[in-house]
Amino acid sequence: MSNALLRTLLCGLNMGLLFAASPALAQVGNAGLQAGASDDAQEIVVTAQKRVQNINDVGLTVSAISGAALQQRQVSTLADVAAQVPGLSFTNSASNTPVYTLRGVGFYETTLGGYPDVSTYLDEAPLPFPVLSALTAFDLERLEVLKGPQGTLFGNNATGGSINYIAAKPTDHFTAGASLGYGRFDQIVGEGYVSGPLAEGLTARISGRIEHASAWQKGYSFNGKTGKTRQYAGRFLVDWHASDRLRVQFNLNGWKDGGEPQALQFIQARQGFAGSVNQVENYPVAPRNARAADFTANIDPHLDNRLYQGIGRIDYDLADDVTLTSLSSYVHYKQDMAYDGDGVTLSDFDFPAFQGKITSFSQEVRIANSGKTQFRWVVGANYSQDKASDYYDTLYLNSTLAPSGLFRSNFSSSQKMKNYAGFANAEYDIGRLTAKAGLRYTQANRRATSCFSGDPSNAAAFAATYNFIADAVRAANGLAPGPRVTGVECLTIDTTGINGAAPTYLSTRYFGKLNENNLSWRVGIDWKPSRGTLLYANVTKGYKAGSFPSAAAATTAQLLPVKQESVLSYEGGYKLSLMGGQLQLNGAAFYYDYRDKQLRSKLVDPFFGVLDALVNVPKSSVKGIEGEIAVRPNQYFSAYVNAIYLDAKVKRFTGYNGEGVLGDFAGYQVPYAPKLQVSTGFDANVPVSETLSAFAGADLAMRGDAISVIGGSQAYKIDGYATLDLRIGIKDADDRWRFQLWGKNVTNSYYWTNVTSFYDTLARYTGRPATYGATLSFAIR
Repeated sequence: MSNALLRTLLCGLNMGLLFAASPALAQVGNAGLQAGASDDAQEIVVTAQKRVQNINDVGLTVSAISGAALQQRQVSTLADVAAQVPGLSFTNSASNTPVYTLRGVGFYETTLGGYPDVSTYLDEAPLPFPVLSALTAFDLERLEVLKGPQGTLFGNNATGGSINYIAAKPTDHFTAGASLGYGRFDQIVGEGYVSGPLAEGLTARISGRIEHASAWQKGYSFNGKTGKTRQYAGRFLVDWHASDRLRVQFNLNGWKDGGEPQALQFIQARQGFAGSVNQVENYPVAPRNARAADFTANIDPHLDNRLYQGIGRIDYDLADDVTLTSLSSYVHYKQDMAYDGDGVTLSDFDFPAFQGKITSFSQEVRIANSGKTQFRWVVGANYSQDKASDYYDTLYLNSTLAPSGLFRSNFSSSQKMKNYAGFANAEYDIGRLTAKAGLRYTQANRRATSCFSGDPSNAAAFAATYNFIADAVRAANGLAPGPRVTGVECLTIDTTGINGAAPTYLSTRYFGKLNENNLSWRVGIDWKPSRGTLLYANVTKGYKAGSFPSAAAATTAQLLPVKQESVLSYEGGYKLSLMGGQLQLNGAAFYYDYRDKQLRSKLVDPFFGVLDALVNVPKSSVKGIEGEIAVRPNQYFSAYVNAIYLDAKVKRFTGYNGEGVLGDFAGYQVPYAPKLQVSTGFDANVPVSETLSAFAGADLAMRGDAISVIGGSQAYKIDGYATLDLRIGIKDADDRWRFQLWGKNVTNSYYWTNVTSFYDTLARYTGRPATYGATLSFAIR
């Protein structure tokens, strides 16, 4: 289907649904409906405004997926989550840091300490860096995705939106369940939970997930395999109703990823160090097979990454309709991995060690009324302190740098961030209208330090090279040669000055600081002209904090921070519940004024060629419309179709593209923002006897073309693709057990989610090939 035709259909869908909002058609029930979510019709509640609400009463664009639907669709990875939500794109990165882009707003940064544009939470507690949410999607009550800036209630770094994982809660009676699955690549997945009361007013739940699988990737020019899975995750929750006024919740969760990182597919050689022979220039290009990927086996690609988090929540009713809430969270993450960074068997750009650590503490205190009055309000304050450090050992024996004697180096960085915020939000009902307003003031302080040095095994060559370069740079600036370096100290040459000082043109450790503040806000209005109909309009301003890059920098020009970005959003939409709740129609149109977008781009160094750097894109815009239809004519069948059209364009930006070519890139597409995304599917449940039912379902997801680099060549294009998932099975009438056969990407569609450049190579991250298996589950209720 052509872009023009699908755009026309989508416009027609929205116009038709808006017409359907007339009072004659809207005199129906207001029950929520989530197509394909589970076998049982249910009202959908969300906490998008930090209180429990029916999703049809929330004047925001919210996608909610139940825990039952996530299990049935085999959703366990971050890529799986993105496939469920139109407008949400996922890509991996070389450092195993995931990147989300929502409605064209995203920040591709491989640094462990890079704040995202799409923030993630577990039970409202922040997981402030993308890598922390890697294995969170298990034993969930639901998943909520809020689209558009969410800074007023969820804080800085949610300019694109927010994702909230809601864990399944302890029950007041004994329940238990487990599932065991086996699939392609010898995949074995086991999940289980036990929940129930421990004492009067005290309940608990413990759950876990284990996944093992063999390597799914194999070398195409040598006999090697990689990509095995060894994942373990667990969660322990305790709820204590201490009195009629006091409630305490505790969540201790953690996970370990001990498998192997995904290998890249080599696309083509790039121009590296000037005048040197590129050893990968004639390397065979990877075939169009998701499993085919070369890598440097002797660096032992592996993962040893682990996390634990503690969340404490206290709710105390100060009065019958006023509650004081304290939400505390501490996260500790440690990473130790090795990966191939170039997609070839040669050691062109490899990482025998990539180690890192994150600690994060956050504390929120808020006071809110019950939400059952004409005037609803919440006021609060938030403090967070985050620390992130990483260390790279980089090996490039076969790169274009090697003839100069440089073949191994080390890099370390550390960042400390403190954020202070105060916020308020209010809603006031005036008849069928609801006026809304919210604001948050944030002070964000960041400190960064980094050091690039030669490895002891290669120190002499680094000393000679950097002494030569530093002397040349100083001579060009009328200065005498400086002190000699030995190669193992910090070598980055100060060409910009540090924290306001004059440049020294000497090798140095980099120190930087960035203090910023902002005022996020939202105003809007909701109108409920009749039962089951909600029309809403919002104007919202959100910010993402500035950031320092993590880069093995030749000069301090590579390490300069980018300032905070902002999104001013204009959005209007509707939610219609028709035919007694059997038909749900949602739609929205929006325009984003996107200022100072943070972008991992390039700069050109006279000695080292094209190098990574962070830059601000002064002005971009995003225009879009989206529509959702969910239908459930009876208890045996449900279906849905969702579609979104985006026009995300750079309005003003002069910089370097992926090849290091300087240009004016106004009018270019924003990275990772396909114009068209469509998903559709169904679930059917048919009784075959008094005690048994058969069920089946399908989900089809289609995404249009995208790019990974502004102004890059066609090699940086991410082709559009479609994936089809199927499931069929049998269960007992009370759903106490079920047996399911399932398949994901059953047509074995070949696609990729990212194209990235390293020193001498261009490579891509492919999506998984066809996978299939069987799962048996049971529950005691």
